[in-house]
Amino acid sequence: MKIRRKTPATARSIRQQISRLLLMVSALLVVVIVGFAAMMVSINRQYENALQCANTAADFNKEFKSTLDSEMYNHVIRPRTPQSAQELPMEELDSAEEVLRRLADATSLSDNQWRIRSMLDMCSNLRMYMIEIAGTESYDLRMELLERNIRGETGLTRLIETYMHDFLDDEVRELARLRGVMSRQVNTVVTSAVAALALLAAAMVLYSVRVTRRIAEPIRALSFKAQRLGAGQFTSTPVDTEIVELQTLDQNFDKMAGQINHLMDKQMEDQRQLHRAELELLQAQINPHFLYNTLDSIAILAECQREEDVVTMVTSLSTFFRNSLSGGQDIITLRAELTQAKSYLEIQQIRYSDILDYRMDVPEEMQDAMVPKLILQPLIENALYHGIKNRRGRGMITITGDKRDGKMLLRVHDNGAGMEESQLRRLQSGEYQEHHSGLGLKNVHQRIVLYCGEQYGLSFESAPGLGTTVTVTLPGEGVTESIKEKKI
Repeated sequence: MKIRRKTPATARSIRQQISRLLLMVSALLVVVIVGFAAMMVSINRQYENALQCANTAADFNKEFKSTLDSEMYNHVIRPRTPQSAQELPMEELDSAEEVLRRLADATSLSDNQWRIRSMLDMCSNLRMYMIEIAGTESYDLRMELLERNIRGETGLTRLIETYMHDFLDDEVRELARLRGVMSRQVNTVVTSAVAALALLAAAMVLYSVRVTRRIAEPIRALSFKAQRLGAGQFTSTPVDTEIVELQTLDQNFDKMAGQINHLMDKQMEDQRQLHRAELELLQAQINPHFLYNTLDSIAILAECQREEDVVTMVTSLSTFFRNSLSGGQDIITLRAELTQAKSYLEIQQIRYSDILDYRMDVPEEMQDAMVPKLILQPLIENALYHGIKNRRGRGMITITGDKRDGKMLLRVHDNGAGMEESQLRRLQSGEYQEHHSGLGLKNVHQRIVLYCGEQYGLSFESAPGLGTTVTVTLPGEGVTESIKEKKI
């Protein structure tokens, strides 16, 4: 690295030039600023208050309804416990009330004062409805109360959103009025400012001529450094300058580039850890009721002396959880993934022997391909609990696989109840959170995208009464090392 020489004399000379320039223009600036400030301070205070109200209202309207509706929906679908009331998202409501009180203090419009008081009353009613929902045991009644009183078209969150929209409209109109007043006041000082600005411009031109040669080139060099940094090149040579301020800027720029490089390396490592954490999250989402129900079924089979079914179920359960661990590996063979799926199906077929059949037909030559772990079991669980169990008579889950156009296609089909077109459209657009078991579907889709690319993932076909087909699209050769290194 080139050793820079400090030049205090030059630095002082620049400071002296700046000081003389400031002394020359300060008198003109003081006159202009004092006059302008005296005229603008009053209207500016009103403008700032209106702007703050508008910004706060806009932020509130963007998040309040969606956040509270989502958290209350999650609260409703959870089983009731003695702690249900303590699990209510009251902090969101408290935050909303605090925002409304700040808006009440800030707004100067009488109509908006009335709207704020009304919205605070709505928040009090909303708190009452939330407590009522927390104490309601019936799931259907909780959902009815949620839709009618909170998030539906007649719910309080919709009404609060409407009131806040009207509040925002009035504040924006007030901003427009104040802006007009400010524009007229500004015009009154323009004439007197022209002469001062002309003198200031002349002084700045004289000053710039003297210092351009000393500052322009180092600044251009720093600009080129910034372009290289934007292009991902974090190493560069020092900028040759005798100006202490630019030396300091260059040194800290190099330091910043080094820190960014370090942070990017750390981010890549954090991303790898995130992928592993996502897989662990999916494993943790395996419904504990599945284990409880399986153990209960084993006990019942043992009491009935159905030894063969007990052995089959215990063996399948052991295989299922052993494959779920897979030695901590994120990527396993399709053969192991199919074994995992088969173990799950064997257990469920014994439990639901009167309604469930299954068939697996995946070509042997495909089964050595590497795939992300746990991509079939969540789909099979979804097919069983939301397809087969919702139809009359015996159902069939079919798992097939083939290759087409250089891609591997795995399909999980059930001949169950199927889905309405609106629900299918939400799934096809990626709104998995609005579908029961959607978190598992979303996790599977996102991990496939992370490992393989945006063109891969889940797709859905369904019709009411005709069943559902979920297609898993993967690279034709599976998840290879080159694909993993490219995506992770």
